[in-house]
Amino acid sequence: MAPNEMRPFRSVLLLAPHNADTLGFVRALHGGSFAVLERDLNDASLRMADSGEFDLVAVYCPAGEPVPGAVATLAARRIPLLAVVPEATARVAAGCLSAGADACLAASADDLLVVAQANAVLRRHGVMDEAGIPGILQVGDLTVDVNRCEVERDGAFVPLTASEFRIIEYMARNAGRVLRPHEILNATSDEYEYLPRDAQEVFKVYVRRIRRKLEDSVDEPRYLVTVRGFGYRLEGGRQRAMPAPKVGSQTA
Repeated sequence: MAPNEMRPFRSVLLLAPHNADTLGFVRALHGGSFAVLERDLNDASLRMADSGEFDLVAVYCPAGEPVPGAVATLAARRIPLLAVVPEATARVAAGCLSAGADACLAASADDLLVVAQANAVLRRHGVMDEAGIPGILQVGDLTVDVNRCEVERDGAFVPLTASEFRIIEYMARNAGRVLRPHEILNATSDEYEYLPRDAQEVFKVYVRRIRRKLEDSVDEPRYLVTVRGFGYRLEGGRQRAMPAPKVGSQTA
C-alpha cells in the first residue's frame, strides 16, 4: 500500500484534567504528526478510549495521587497506553508501569523523546510497521490495514466480512500468541459476552469461513493455526503448519 494512501496523522486520545499542564506534551505530538484529542477522564472518555478509534491513548497521572484505575483498565484491553506525569520520578514511573502503562513520560519531556516514546509504544503493539507507516499490522506476508479495514495476503486482497476482519485484526495485534476462542470473540464483539464453552463452537464457524478465504489449503493452515487443547494462533504463512489429524476430527 502506497504511503500517500494512508491518513497523514496518527491519533492520540489524551485523558487529563482540564487544569493539567499538558500543552508542551500536546505540541510535541503535533510536531510528530500526531493528531491529539483532549478529554477529561470520565466514563464517556473511557468508552472513547476503548472504541478502537485512536492509535494511542495517553492518561495523565496527577502528582501525589494514586495511579488512575483507568491505566489498569485500558492496559487490560491491550490498548497502546502512555502515562503522562508532572515529573517522571522513579517511584511515579514505576507505579504507572506496574499498573500497565507501556511507557511513562513527564509532560515537560523533550519533544524528540515524546515522539520517540509514542512511536515505540505503537511498534510494540503492532500499530506501525518497520517502515513507520501507521495503521499497518504486518504478520509475515499478511498485511492488515487497520485504517482501510482490509487484509492482503502476499499483495492479494482477501475479501473478509466486518466480523472476520475484526478477528484477524485482533489476532494480528497478538501475532504468535495462542488465543482462546472466548478471548477473541469477547474482544471483537460488543453484542454478546461469550462463555468459554459457547465460544468454542461459534469460533469454529468463523475459522472455517476465514480459512476458505485465507489459506491455500484449509487442511494445512499456515495462517490461522490451531493449537489443540489451547486455542488459535495467527502466523505469517512462511512455514507450513503441521497438518491436523484427519481421523475423527475436523481442522477447526
